[in-house]
Amino acid sequence: MDISGVLVRTYPNNIDAVSQALSRMEGVEVHGANQDGRMVVTIEGGTGREAADLLVQMHDVPGVLSASMIYHQFEDSGQQEA
Repeated sequence: MDISGVLVRTYPNNIDAVSQALSRMEGVEVHGANQDGRMVVTIEGGTGREAADLLVQMHDVPGVLSASMIYHQFEDSGQQEA
C-alpha cells in the first residue's frame, strides 16, 4: 500500500470548495487547512503511479494553486503474485 502526504495551496476564499472537491476523489483525505490557504492532504492505496495520477488531477481542481507531494511511503503487503 502507498501513502503519500501532499501540501495543497489555494487562496483562502477557496478552501471550502477545494476541500470538498479533493474529498470526493477516491483515496484522498483532507486533514486540515489553515487560514492562509495551505491544506494537508493524504493519498492512500493503490500504487505509486496511481498516487502520481491523483496528484496531477489535484492540479486540475479549480482553485488549486499548487499540490506538492511531501511524503511517500510504500509498504509491501507481503503477498506474492502467483
